Amino acid sequence: MVRVFRLCGNGSIRLSMLLPLTLSMLLAFSQVPLAEAAKSNGVVSIPLQRSFNRNNNILVARRNARSRIEKGKKMMQLAPDVDFDEDTHDVEPDFGQVRLTDATDTYYYGVISVGTPGQNFTVTFDTGSANMWIPGVRCTSKACLQHNRYDHDLSSTYQPLNGQFAIQYGTGEVRGFTSQDTVKVGGITIKDQPFAETTSEDEVFELPDTEFDGLFGLAFKSLASGGLVPPMVKMIEEALVDEPVFAFALSQGHRSFGELLLGGYNEMHYKGDLRWMRVIRAKYWQVSMEGLWYGDSKFNLLSLSKDKDLGNLPLDVLLSSNQTTDPHVPIPTWQRNREAEASERSRIKAKTRAKGGDDEMDLEEKRRHPPTDKSPKIKKLIPTSSEQSPETSAIMDTGTSFLLGDPNTIQLISRIIGADFRTGDMSCAHLQELKSVWISLGGFKFEIAPEHYIYRDHEKRTCSSAWVPSYDSPFWVLGDSFLRAYYAVFDMKDKKVGLAPINMPLRHF
Repeated sequence: MVRVFRLCGNGSIRLSMLLPLTLSMLLAFSQVPLAEAAKSNGVVSIPLQRSFNRNNNILVARRNARSRIEKGKKMMQLAPDVDFDEDTHDVEPDFGQVRLTDATDTYYYGVISVGTPGQNFTVTFDTGSANMWIPGVRCTSKACLQHNRYDHDLSSTYQPLNGQFAIQYGTGEVRGFTSQDTVKVGGITIKDQPFAETTSEDEVFELPDTEFDGLFGLAFKSLASGGLVPPMVKMIEEALVDEPVFAFALSQGHRSFGELLLGGYNEMHYKGDLRWMRVIRAKYWQVSMEGLWYGDSKFNLLSLSKDKDLGNLPLDVLLSSNQTTDPHVPIPTWQRNREAEASERSRIKAKTRAKGGDDEMDLEEKRRHPPTDKSPKIKKLIPTSSEQSPETSAIMDTGTSFLLGDPNTIQLISRIIGADFRTGDMSCAHLQELKSVWISLGGFKFEIAPEHYIYRDHEKRTCSSAWVPSYDSPFWVLGDSFLRAYYAVFDMKDKKVGLAPINMPLRHF
């Protein structure tokens, strides 16, 4: 999880962070043919059974139930505790589903219970961290006093671990000690789950900035502090979920509902096919990042931002849809140097041919001037070694609201869209003229539309950019602003992330 503070136009500090959460469960239905169902007064009664569905996907049972309902909705008699959607003819899932609440498009949270009997807490499901923590009753920080606090003395399943716990986030710190208890999430019961009870929390976790009580980490075990086993890892190890995957569908709109599905993914929530990207380091959900493009421009902003002469590049050249040189536009130094090198290579090649040598450059020349692919088409990268690490990478972080990247590139993007580089403030007058930004991840291009990278406060009539400079991160951080546009599937076993355009109806309280 990355927490970001940004200076707003009115001088106040805005906290940004991403959260996803909430509870629900997926129902599995007995495979009883309609012909064998009891019939009474023209109504077909189909017995229902709650169970763990151990098929390939926990959604198989849901799809089977839905097909029966679609054949004859009015003939269906469901158990009284089963929710039925009149619009979609769908049974509301229970097992594995966590309903997420959108808080002003900057973070999401849901509900878990801890202990026996259960004590409820709202938490953010964070793919950018691996630990679980909640406020402890012994915490007297203002942030703790404003939220629900866990009292282990009231739980019959509590066990002390007696370890010290401390995590420093970008904008605040939490401290406490480790404990173990029963945790319930999305209808799944995790026994003896290790976590931390906080004894102090920094002011960044106070209301009204932070509505949630705690945090539920979903990154890999190697990122966990204190050697604590992350909840999702424990669910997989104890076969509490059908598959070692989870998926996010983040909504857009204050107080709207999103979804986290544990143990599977919902094919009805995305369009087209999932594009799978290999995790290059199983700590964060980190994938390779090849470039950024604005609109139909063929200039890779990620590459251009590394050139010292970029500041002198006119915007009309930068945003042009082709790279042909206009004689009336001054040629920047980087382009002149590149053309001079190309001319020199051509001269050496011609000289070699005249002597009857190899048509290609000699090995030393190849080493000094490796061939470059100038095609705007992104090719799928095939690493030759598991140790190979790309020059630029990005993590998928549901615990971050914004899009964090290197300052040079962020400054360039801010300049293009007309935003203040340091505060993110910008005019709302020309939003309709903005274009999408395209990002290449794992060899695939993904679109970030203006409605996702611009935050608009309709009440205050202000706008701000979601592009935030990061001065100390070794990778880009793609938070909610990016993930809201896609259905995101995280596979812990095969260490890969799949993205596809989201297809989910908007629902509010």
